[in-house]
Amino acid sequence: MTEVSPILSIQDLSVQVGRTKILDHVSLDVTRGNIVGVVGGSGSGKTTLGLSVLNLLPTALRIAGGRIIFSAGEDPQNIFAASPERLRRLRGGAISMVFQEPLSAFDPLFTIGAQIDETLAAHTELTRLDRRERIMQTLIRVEIDDPQRIAESYPHQLSGGLRQRAMIAQAIACGPSLIIADEPTSSLDVTIQARIMRLLRKLNEEEHMTIVVISHDLGLVGHLADEIAVMSEGRIIESGNAAQILSHPKQAYTKKLLEAFQ
Repeated sequence: MTEVSPILSIQDLSVQVGRTKILDHVSLDVTRGNIVGVVGGSGSGKTTLGLSVLNLLPTALRIAGGRIIFSAGEDPQNIFAASPERLRRLRGGAISMVFQEPLSAFDPLFTIGAQIDETLAAHTELTRLDRRERIMQTLIRVEIDDPQRIAESYPHQLSGGLRQRAMIAQAIACGPSLIIADEPTSSLDVTIQARIMRLLRKLNEEEHMTIVVISHDLGLVGHLADEIAVMSEGRIIESGNAAQILSHPKQAYTKKLLEAFQ
């Protein structure tokens, strides 16, 4: 049986602010085609890990060691050694991010359609007419029933669930190989949370997108993910098959995360 190489390999990554370590020698391989859940409480370092993948860390933070290797249909690329132009092509193209709060992530001055169009114009050779068609198709793919209206709407005019689906649409518009979803359901009610999780699973199964889901909710992510990495104080303290971690967690911290959402 041929071993599947990781699409993303985080190797001994450390991130600091001053002398304080936010990430402490973190290593994680993301297998191509899988959904990986990165779970931990506030301050565990999980969002910093997600931002590191796209080299989008705030200026106060610095990489203190390690590297991140991205491989998708091309020679492996060290994210931290990539040129600004290469990073520009990767962000939103081969790797996309779904941010925790879409109302803040979207530009309030432009419609949803205009912002997806900007992404397509930057990363594809599609004509304006073809981009318009792609926008409509992509909004339908994320289960939006009235794509024309949503495309012409401004972010503040949409409900939380619609904004989140619109952000997922922007993330998948260029057909990325990898999606980083940072707390994609944290501000939504339980019914909409379940719908967003089903949508992510659908994208994974039908379009073979590799997805890293960052969340504080181990129970929710555990039923979506193939694999889980549990983070605490900037380290991965437990990782492996999702079903096994849910049924037989080894670490006391992992057990507490499970109990918190049962």
